[in-house]
Amino acid sequence: TVKDYGDFEMWCDWKIGAGGDSGIYVRGTPQIQIWDPAKHNGIGSGGLFNNIAPNPTNPIKKADKPIGEWNTFRIIMKGDKVTVYLNGELVVDNTPLDNYWGRPKDPKANPPLPAKGPIELQHHGDHLEFKNIYIKEL
Repeated sequence: TVKDYGDFEMWCDWKIGAGGDSGIYVRGTPQIQIWDPAKHNGIGSGGLFNNIAPNPTNPIKKADKPIGEWNTFRIIMKGDKVTVYLNGELVVDNTPLDNYWGRPKDPKANPPLPAKGPIELQHHGDHLEFKNIYIKEL
């Protein structure tokens, strides 16, 4: 986005091809993961890929539809915490999102998440489509 967002709710539909890998950056920070679970030991989309312990990385459950079908995210960002629903199923529950870009050389350090930043759709070159993207500021 051109505009920076703080607290928001976002809905979007997406589908990815076999072996695909993508994500959604919130406040300019990676990322809410989108990928082919078959390529990642059955771990589904929606997890917070760049989080480090003690903050969870993997989604609570796999809720992805089969490859090539449309999936729907509902993402709620409040403060430094994110909640993610995938196809109506809770996959991330009010979890802190680590500030990946703000980490110093010590990987265990976790500086605060920016209060605002852009929402970005990542693309690694695999087949990927987004549609029906809606953002509501909170």
